[in-house]
Amino acid sequence: MSPIIRCPIPALLVSLTLGAASAEGADNLAQSFAKQIQPLLVKTCGKCHGTKPKDNDLDLTSFATAQMILAKPKVLADVAERLRDGDMPPRKAPQPSEAERKLLLEWIGAALEVEAAARAGDPGPVTLRRLSNTAYDNAVRDLTGMDMRPTQAREFPTDSVGGEGFANVGDAMPVTPELVERYHQAARDVAARAVLLPKGFRFSTSPDRPTWTEEALKSLRSFHARHAGPNGAPPLAAHLAATLRHRDKFTSGGPAAIAAVAAEEKLNPTYLAALWAGLNRKSAGPLPPVDPEKQRRLMASQSAKQKIESRWASSKRVLAESKVAEAGSVPFERKVSVQRGELLLLTVLPNDNHGADSTLVEWTIRETVGDQRTWSVSDVVPNLRKGNPLPDKHEARWSFLETTSTPVFLTEGRDSIAGRAELKSWRLGPEPSVFVNSAAEPIKAWTTLPARSFFVHPGPKRPVAVAWTSPIAGELLVTGRVADAHPAGLDGVSFELSHIAAPDLGPALAELGSASTNLPDAGLASDPLVSVREKWRAATTDPAPVLAEIKTTQDKLFRDNYRKHAVIAVGNGFPAWEDLHRVVARERVEGAAREPLFRLVALPAQPGTFVLWDRLRLEGGDGPTLVLAEHPELREAVEAACGLKFGHHPQDRPVSKSALVTGAGAEVVIDLRKLPAPLLKSLTLPRFLRADVSLDEGSPEKAAVQAFLIAATGGGGNLAEPVAQATPGDPRVARIVHPRVAAERARPAAEFRALFPPAVLFEPIVPRDAQGSLFMYHREDEPLRRLLLDQADRAELDRLWSELQFVSEQAFATPRMLEGNVQYYRKPNDGARIMFFYLQLFGDLVTKEEADLRAAQVAAEPGHLEALFAFAARAWRRPITSEERTAILASYRADRTDGVQHDPAFRAALARVLSSPWFLYRVEQPATGPRWQPVSGDELATRLSFLLWDSIPDDELRAKAARLHDSAVMEEQLRRMLKDGRMRGMAGEFGARWLGVRDFVANHGRNLKHFPEFTPSVRDALAEEPVRFFEDLLVNDRPVADVIAADATVLNDVLAKHYGIPGVTGPEWRRVEKVSAYGRGGLLGFGAVLAKTAAAARTSPVKRGAWVVQVLGERLPKTPPGVPPLPETPPAGLSVREITEQHRKDANCAGCHVRIDPYGMTLEGFDALGRLRPAKDLKPGDAKAITRDGTEIDGFVGLRDYLAGPRREDLLQALAHKLTGYALGRAVQLSDRKLVDELTKTMVAGGRWSDTLLMIVRSEQFRCIRPAVVSTK
Repeated sequence: MSPIIRCPIPALLVSLTLGAASAEGADNLAQSFAKQIQPLLVKTCGKCHGTKPKDNDLDLTSFATAQMILAKPKVLADVAERLRDGDMPPRKAPQPSEAERKLLLEWIGAALEVEAAARAGDPGPVTLRRLSNTAYDNAVRDLTGMDMRPTQAREFPTDSVGGEGFANVGDAMPVTPELVERYHQAARDVAARAVLLPKGFRFSTSPDRPTWTEEALKSLRSFHARHAGPNGAPPLAAHLAATLRHRDKFTSGGPAAIAAVAAEEKLNPTYLAALWAGLNRKSAGPLPPVDPEKQRRLMASQSAKQKIESRWASSKRVLAESKVAEAGSVPFERKVSVQRGELLLLTVLPNDNHGADSTLVEWTIRETVGDQRTWSVSDVVPNLRKGNPLPDKHEARWSFLETTSTPVFLTEGRDSIAGRAELKSWRLGPEPSVFVNSAAEPIKAWTTLPARSFFVHPGPKRPVAVAWTSPIAGELLVTGRVADAHPAGLDGVSFELSHIAAPDLGPALAELGSASTNLPDAGLASDPLVSVREKWRAATTDPAPVLAEIKTTQDKLFRDNYRKHAVIAVGNGFPAWEDLHRVVARERVEGAAREPLFRLVALPAQPGTFVLWDRLRLEGGDGPTLVLAEHPELREAVEAACGLKFGHHPQDRPVSKSALVTGAGAEVVIDLRKLPAPLLKSLTLPRFLRADVSLDEGSPEKAAVQAFLIAATGGGGNLAEPVAQATPGDPRVARIVHPRVAAERARPAAEFRALFPPAVLFEPIVPRDAQGSLFMYHREDEPLRRLLLDQADRAELDRLWSELQFVSEQAFATPRMLEGNVQYYRKPNDGARIMFFYLQLFGDLVTKEEADLRAAQVAAEPGHLEALFAFAARAWRRPITSEERTAILASYRADRTDGVQHDPAFRAALARVLSSPWFLYRVEQPATGPRWQPVSGDELATRLSFLLWDSIPDDELRAKAARLHDSAVMEEQLRRMLKDGRMRGMAGEFGARWLGVRDFVANHGRNLKHFPEFTPSVRDALAEEPVRFFEDLLVNDRPVADVIAADATVLNDVLAKHYGIPGVTGPEWRRVEKVSAYGRGGLLGFGAVLAKTAAAARTSPVKRGAWVVQVLGERLPKTPPGVPPLPETPPAGLSVREITEQHRKDANCAGCHVRIDPYGMTLEGFDALGRLRPAKDLKPGDAKAITRDGTEIDGFVGLRDYLAGPRREDLLQALAHKLTGYALGRAVQLSDRKLVDELTKTMVAGGRWSDTLLMIVRSEQFRCIRPAVVSTK
């Protein structure tokens, strides 16, 4: 530390001191020096520091005049300090008398006071100061928003320290070629993590696009979560309740009252206003009339169904459950006792992120006693049954169920797939589904299906089960395996094996049958047993006719067990009233056409009702959409084939020119097979035939039809079955009604749905089976935008979606996915060709999205460059000039001219910005006059931000930079910045470096063999404590004196356990009070300090004492040559204290150790890891000592009280000295003496950190800069 010596000034020199700035005062100093001081220096110091100096090449006899020696204030200060400490002259040399020593010290003190006053406020030498490693990392963090720490990633060389021991001193920060190369590498690393957006760019922690996409998804999902609940549900309950509680207030207060309540109760004001408006709409339409009797029956039916579901659930016993890993399998084996008619279920459960897993099921059931019969999944196909000698085996029934709540049969069976009769399937809609391979060899389809096995696909929220109904009462052994067989190898599958013990459901079933009779649109027989039996038969694995005796046995088994487990069929037996017809005014119908032969049917027949088949067209396949009415030759051929005219109404009413009009109930056949070959070829079959169907406006308002478009599939021209069976009353087919009726009927329901949607957004965004999806990101959030978002939120939502599409570049991948799928499905079998048709329909959309993204990228390029200019201004901490802007743009354009694409050219330009000296150095313009001048506003903002945050100014500080020389603005900004978490910069770079533990993690000096408990987590916690402590002092603006006097520290659970402090749980850091009893509180209690100042395997009173001396601001001389170090391990029978006392007996060592050792001895209560030592490990008096000034100190508390009491001013003066050096980024000089004195006075008086820092930032030293070359005055 550069000393600023305080020497007593006698009365006779007061006038000299006060007048020294004048010519007369200077003369007095000069005369005094010539008459008294210079002869005394020659006499006292000449032997060592004469014309042939023996020490430091310093010739004190060469200063012939006062002016010469005053030009070397550091020499004067050093001489005074050595004289005061008794280090000069050496003990063996002749000593000055006390009067002479006093005279020298008084004259030097007076001279330094004079010089300090003359030089006060001098900012010091102009230096070029680069960013330290920490400052560089912090600057990159604040520029990018990402804690990348590039200096660690690129292993930058460790920073040197200078000045007062800090890493922000320009003269101590060399720049080597190696460091320059690392700067370039780090800049490229940062640039690689730039994420280009539609407007500007951001940064990521990763250089990989998938990570950028996940970040964009996370931001979007976070936005969704702020406004909607799980599964995208609106926050209805709280908001609806608020409309009830505050209805009077809302009625009288209007929008202002709604906004006030929303703010008070933390509700969404937009949604609350929308609910209130919707509930009070005067024009709200009536809901459809409710028949009280039907409503009663519906409620009774639902109640009965719930009772059945409850009993079903209570009868279930899970035998086995497991999670199958990707491409893995799990075998199972269970013993179970069953009664006749009870069930065994193997249920495949959907995964959370997708549903349609492919799950292989192999299953065998064996009777363990009696006939020891066996049943296997291979029994599901009739031609495998003949090999079993036991006829009653056929009484066992295999069936397939969807088991969400009430099990439902999979009734839609196919007897062959892809032309293979051995491959069959059962499904319920698109999913869930079950496939069965009955062949003795594997079949290769979309994946390979092993021989004689089930292949199960659950739905996203719909488990699917293979069920076996026991034909016996007895003991069974159930064996098999479940395997994840998805071709994409997703994330495994879960399953469970269950036994259904068949509860008594008779009363509940009777109640259900009674309640379900004659429900609206149910289409059910009056006897529920009939319907259930038909569903049962449709769901079993052998729907084809079988031998009469077997059928009889099956029916008997069914009747016997119906009342026990017919609940299986309930979901299929009585659901029609739940799925009422979809009523529309216009419906698109379609059929898969392989031959040019079509049939149009609208049922039922109704007099005066006319049906419009508009835009009859061929879509998909290998050709463009072909509207038959818009092709002259095809139009003529269609009209000739069916006898109708496009655009003509039988009653001459106006209709669309592309519409065919038929009467309800009429069947129209369009046979185009005899078209000329060229024209027939233009149809590019096979394709989808589609039409938009509606009722004519002149039809009766009560009219309603269901429309079917049936296309030929080949095979001699036979017409295929329709896509939906042409049966009036089928609830799967929409009812087309009069447009006015549809509108009137739909309006109130639409209003209700608009106000109370079940979900306001599609929460997953990514489809559940993403790997099989063509479009990766699905946006569906219209209710969210309309009900819950204000204009700003809508803009943010649109921005997030735009960024997701832009960053993911999914539109570039979709064409490849589409082409791959098209090629895969370009196969002759029916299923593949239908998928092929559908995929072709997306071609135009995929092409458009790709073109739109490419255009968006080009359109975004100018914005990226503008954002780069703004980034450069932030990085360089000042506005960039037009010349610099031109240079950045020129480097970018040069790369583009060389054929480099925008993305890499932009990143290269960004890396150049971060490699610029304007970023790497804190460049300041020297004063232009003969004396120092204020720095610019941007330069002052940079000084302030690096003082407090060790990082760049934020936007607010930059915005106010021009006014920072205004004292009030400076104070406002400093107090704001003190509250910021970035104060960790000063806490680490000043606080931890002042204490000497900034590098503790890398240089802790512990012998890990001696201390295995010194784990990385303990080491890191010890290093973190001083930083957290200083951060707490600064952010909470505590008194500066708390650095020594605080009875508190900052801990987490790891450090509290290390210290033995109870009551601290969890990894969070928190301030803990009343810790003196545990040896903590203030700088003396830091474990990092105590460990760093110990020897490798023991404590060291010498190192610890030397550290205390340095904290007090006192200088220690170098260790005399030839002095042996203390042994690492004390000899047997001796304590560390005893070997230290022996060492002090050496005359060469005594002078320093009398100052050092007392402080270190008082800390012997701590071990080498900074923990309190057990009392048994301490001898009486081990932690007691007497200081050089005669003060007796006992242990940690005694030393703390000594430093906070008698030595308080000394310690705070040393702190002020260090703080000044850190703030100015240089060694403290004589011109800073006044500032250090004022800081010390403020600290001693109880000043807080803000008071101290304000004094520094308002000082001339901090606000000003010298000219490039300046005299010492």
